[in-house]
Amino acid sequence: MLLAATGGILDAVVYLNHGHVFANAMTGNVVLLGISLVSGDWSDILPHLVPIFAFLAGVLASHLLRALPTHPGALAALSLEALVLAGVTLLPASFPHSGFVAIVAFVSAYQVATFRRVGAFTYNSTFTTGNLRDTMEGLYSLIAEADPALRLKGRQKFRSLGSICICFLMGAALGAWAAPRFGDYALFLTEPALLAVLLLVWIRHRS
Repeated sequence: MLLAATGGILDAVVYLNHGHVFANAMTGNVVLLGISLVSGDWSDILPHLVPIFAFLAGVLASHLLRALPTHPGALAALSLEALVLAGVTLLPASFPHSGFVAIVAFVSAYQVATFRRVGAFTYNSTFTTGNLRDTMEGLYSLIAEADPALRLKGRQKFRSLGSICICFLMGAALGAWAAPRFGDYALFLTEPALLAVLLLVWIRHRS
């Protein structure tokens, strides 16, 4: 839930403050890229292409982090994400939008590639289409299945994925409120959630 709220904040702040480009929702960037290609708006192609490649590079980098022999990948990924997101708020206003979005997309990919399960279910912390689908699948099992075990699993799935969807929405709303008021400093709103998850991961690793 904390990571989903972070994903919502990031996308809202970057979209509103940096040229209506998504930091996390690569589906949206691919659609907008396709529209730009068909319309012949060549000046709009690069802003949507850059975060896609940055996201892909971030996924690759997250796998390299998890392969390190001495450091838990989740701790390394979250630490780097928190540090980078704090650092980009200090960039000057003249810094190119594409470069800013690329940095955020790169470290956001750490999060989506590292944290992929909640209990027995897969989920995504930086975009929500699959989470919405799985929420409704859980609701169907809860209502329609005759087997008590399947109903229990459906209830758990509905509750877990539904909570994640709600937190993503709340994060997006918070980011949309903060972006015009605080500019890129609104990204500091992600830091408490990231640090809380970092602490939880560290405690789990130690135990």
